Amino acid sequence: MVTEMKKAKPDIRLITRLVPADGNLVQGQSELAIDPNLARAAGEIIAASQNHYSPAEGARELRRAVADKIRTFNGIEVDPDAAPLELLITPGATGGLVAVADAYLKDSAALVFEPYYPYHRRIIEELGGRAEVLQLSGETLGLEREELRARCRELKSRREFPLRAIIVCTPVNPTGKIFTREELTTIAEVCQEFDLLCISDEVYEHYVAGAQPHLSVAALPGMRERTVTVNSFSKSWNISGWRLGYAYGDAKLVAPLNNANNVFYVCSPTPLQKALAEVLMSDPRYYARLGERFAGKRARAVGVLEELGFRIYDSGSTFYVWARIPEPYADAMRLNEQLIAQAGVAAVPGSAFTDSDRWDNYMRLCIAREDHILDAALGKLHGALTRGLSD
Repeated sequence: MVTEMKKAKPDIRLITRLVPADGNLVQGQSELAIDPNLARAAGEIIAASQNHYSPAEGARELRRAVADKIRTFNGIEVDPDAAPLELLITPGATGGLVAVADAYLKDSAALVFEPYYPYHRRIIEELGGRAEVLQLSGETLGLEREELRARCRELKSRREFPLRAIIVCTPVNPTGKIFTREELTTIAEVCQEFDLLCISDEVYEHYVAGAQPHLSVAALPGMRERTVTVNSFSKSWNISGWRLGYAYGDAKLVAPLNNANNVFYVCSPTPLQKALAEVLMSDPRYYARLGERFAGKRARAVGVLEELGFRIYDSGSTFYVWARIPEPYADAMRLNEQLIAQAGVAAVPGSAFTDSDRWDNYMRLCIAREDHILDAALGKLHGALTRGLSD
């Protein structure tokens, strides 16, 4: 009997450890400095000994601030004091995804779009479900309506691991793609046609720079009652180690998530929740400035990469750059190994985010670095590719 060998996928965290800070275009976290007002608030609250358990669903102060944020930036009304619950504070967006998988996806399947965020798949499969992959099409990474309908019809009707949900991430990790209103409407209509949940990952909503705006799936007609939205403060507030995120939606979907939230985590860090509650909505231009700052970072990175022959995907968002590697290089995994060994710089090969070999000559570069670190990493990349890499 012949056993099919699966292609080894790049290990993002391992790659991160192989390069110094000034060569790290790898791991998808913001390494910018913490906001000084947030740091001050955290210090004061910790010093005041507000360091004990909070409710599993989150501190009331932060839930109310988050509800205000959702109303302001997503146009969706959520009652932070509702019983049953409509809003939870979770240990990052990952905590929200774990709760969703635990509550709804055991012995069921969820559809993800390729290129996909690996944890969307891993969380589901670790908790007894199955992830199915639908490849986005063409250079624009478009979503084909009839292909989506056909795949959902096929998966919904099978006996083992029937389709239960579609996961949509917009802007997308790793490509930065922003799903258009037409594409999100297609997903909404398919969810309603086949009675599916929509799990909407909107972690990168504030990194939109082009003409295509961010649109929350739950704001579309008929989707409020069948969408769980997960989000995080890790990226937008540069606090990935704090583990603070949230999940919201109709009470019948969200309230059951608090069982996993309680059993797996007990609560998110209490003083950090209270600190964030103090500053979250205190500055009306915080997210606008964030967007402007990252637009500048992307422009700087794209200029260097295009000079080197990278072909840039015009995503309309700014946290990541998704790019075809320069010719004559054909394999991003091999190129990355050479860059690590010879220049101390790295990104993530596209194969980390795919099942197919279509994206083996692509890379994801995370540009969420302080300007001097980003410039140093781009300088290493430029020097290595300009002088040439040895085999």
